[in-house]
Amino acid sequence: MRTTTNRVRDLLPANLSQFESVFGPLFQHAGGVQAFHVRASVWEESGSYHVELDVPGVSREQVDITYDKGTLRITTERPAPEDQRSGLVDERRYGKVTRTVALPESIDVDSIAAELTNGVLHVTVAKKPEAQPKRIEIK
Repeated sequence: MRTTTNRVRDLLPANLSQFESVFGPLFQHAGGVQAFHVRASVWEESGSYHVELDVPGVSREQVDITYDKGTLRITTERPAPEDQRSGLVDERRYGKVTRTVALPESIDVDSIAAELTNGVLHVTVAKKPEAQPKRIEIK
């Protein structure tokens, strides 16, 4: 009696190259260049929020940071090399990418600062100081 596993195995190509020749084009990006993706970390400390993004190979001039209505938007672009390479393997990714981070209203917009060091973009956003009780003098 044939098991389900054997029936499934019969459906798979005997040679993986057959699979690639049929389905490979479905998994390739147009033009052979893979889209650029940015990995991020976001955390909160007592007086601030922090956002870090890995952007290797990107210069300061290729990064745009804006804040509007509770959203921090970071856009960067890593252009593909101009020369047409015919290498065997190219795992680098290129293109334009935008990451957004929702932040609470309780931030100090004027304090937003960014630093790019060794391919890591670090954005610091200070929180507004909490309102302290104030004694009002009567005149």
